[in-house]
Amino acid sequence: MKQRTTIAVCALLMFACASGIGNPIAQAASHPSSTAHLTLIHPGYLSVGSDTTYPPMESKDLQHGGYKGADVDLANALARAMGLKGARIIPTTFSSIIPALQRRNFDVIMSSMNDTPERRKQITFVDYMRLTAAEAILVPSHSSIHTNSYAGVCGHTISVQAGTAELDDLNTANKSCKSKIDIKSYNLDTDAFQALASGHVDAYTTDLPVGLFYVKAHSGAVRLAGKPFGSGAQYGIGIAKNARALKAAITSALHKIHANGQYLRILKKYGLSGTAM
Repeated sequence: MKQRTTIAVCALLMFACASGIGNPIAQAASHPSSTAHLTLIHPGYLSVGSDTTYPPMESKDLQHGGYKGADVDLANALARAMGLKGARIIPTTFSSIIPALQRRNFDVIMSSMNDTPERRKQITFVDYMRLTAAEAILVPSHSSIHTNSYAGVCGHTISVQAGTAELDDLNTANKSCKSKIDIKSYNLDTDAFQALASGHVDAYTTDLPVGLFYVKAHSGAVRLAGKPFGSGAQYGIGIAKNARALKAAITSALHKIHANGQYLRILKKYGLSGTAM
């Protein structure tokens, strides 16, 4: 019995060595790096579709070139945690950003996109930020508008970016207005804000982090119309439904930057630590 056992063990060891089981060198050769199995648009980089008109989340860096913002920094941190060289930001109009992802113009969407049931019918998400109140209305400081909802802008003109949750909610609110809201939608959120700044509309609506950015940047000129509202939302990284390996890699990378403190440092840099998940 002992002889048979010895022979069996030797045979098992020979099989293990040949197949790489229990052999670190063979295991390293047979298991590629975490991104080697991913089909990326630009090898070595995470290509990120983003509407770069949304400070402090994503915007053009007019001083240094390229792009800056919380989403830009997070995208680069995630890319490096995946073992990549970094992220490449692909500027894309928000209203067309999901079809562009589906055409494989880029690998993922990182553009302050709310994870909603309607969008989940088209793409999948890895959530990375939580807003306690999703939407805000901005008005000139001298405005007589004081409201905590879109009902308060019935009979007024308001600017908003096309393709956003704010536009959907404005259209819903308008159904209950006796005096209709005059909704002006723009492809770029910066243009929607500029309509307010130039006096072409009575109000402007956007996500709370962006609204707070403009109130601070234009101190004394614009203010919040009232308390931010909405049930809150989660920003998600948009990924094509069939890109399961990429979703797994992004999820793992997000856990890594949580664990090493990078995630919270980036949010604090942009005054967004209260949105941490």
